[in-house]
Amino acid sequence: MRDNDNLAFSLDEYRGRLDTVRKGMAERGVDIALVSVPENIYYLTGYTTLGYYMYQVLMVPVDDEPLLLTYREERINVERLSWLDRHVDYTVTDDPVQVTVDTVRGLGVAGKTLSIEEGGYFFPIRTYLKLMDSLGDVRWVDGTGLVETARLVKSDTELGFIRQAADAAMAGMVDALAEARPGKTENDVAAAVYAATLRHGSEYPGSPPYVISGERSGLPHGTWEGRELRDGDIVFLEFSGCVKRYSAANMRTGFIGTPPPSVTGRAKAVIDALETAIATIRPGASSGEVDAAARKAILAHGFGDHTHETGYSIGVCYPPGWNESHIMNLHPGDETVLRPNMVFHLVPSLIVPELNGHVGFSETVVVTESGCEVLTDKRVPRELQVLS
Repeated sequence: MRDNDNLAFSLDEYRGRLDTVRKGMAERGVDIALVSVPENIYYLTGYTTLGYYMYQVLMVPVDDEPLLLTYREERINVERLSWLDRHVDYTVTDDPVQVTVDTVRGLGVAGKTLSIEEGGYFFPIRTYLKLMDSLGDVRWVDGTGLVETARLVKSDTELGFIRQAADAAMAGMVDALAEARPGKTENDVAAAVYAATLRHGSEYPGSPPYVISGERSGLPHGTWEGRELRDGDIVFLEFSGCVKRYSAANMRTGFIGTPPPSVTGRAKAVIDALETAIATIRPGASSGEVDAAARKAILAHGFGDHTHETGYSIGVCYPPGWNESHIMNLHPGDETVLRPNMVFHLVPSLIVPELNGHVGFSETVVVTESGCEVLTDKRVPRELQVLS
């Protein structure tokens, strides 16, 4: 392990992360973990690239230094951005799976147990099957969760980056709402989001901003399409800031003109649910307890249990998403216990059928030693934004 001025964290923090993963490996009987999820590779090594669409895998022996296999063009990123001492690459004419097989065999794997992240986005079935066939003298197990378990509770340094990301996100929200006026387009609003978040230190986000209006505002994960804003429109905004690949997200809803009861009533219900969730979050509370409290608040307003979810873990991200919902989701009946320094994006929302629209409000929060702290600040009040 070598020091590198470009690393976001100290070598001691990286060592601690590796130690946690290796402890999990030992508990599962894993001799070598093959890690392909970009967030996990970055979390363990500092190596980062947008070229993760090309085959890459980090090999983590339980008792030796990790080794990263990437496309040859990425070698300079390994050298400049990570602490890794060991690296293997392949060229455009090589079969990267065969290079993996040869490299793994060089680590002496016959009769040993290897894990692969079966839940990863970027490890195709064809690659998985070829590895199984070529390395038939090893035992394979699913390594999904080995790294994610370590990622769930953030360090103080990680929280520092998330706070910076939250600041960038809120700067974007201020400018987006200022731009959202009749005659402007969704593209104008999205441009304001990007301009403000980037000027306030954000890198490229894990997902494009969700900027939708009017009859399009009910589209899940919708993005701008040039629609012109006009009186009577819901304007739905949700996006993140991202610093050192750590995200914080925020959601607000505006209305151009005088909002009808169908909008104001749902806005009140969603805000009540959000604030109830914030008040319920504390160390020792369960995920399901927070979810139940938020849903009960919505039911009290008479709209039924129609919010799609209460919240999810948020932290390290690459496209296509900023969330860590696959690590932890605040959902009905979940008995997972909240611990200090867990970070969540709380996202209650309701559809407005009368307008084919969508009303939502969110905050990024951290579990503290005694309760909950909201990281997305109050520059944009937690209320329906009336625009004109």
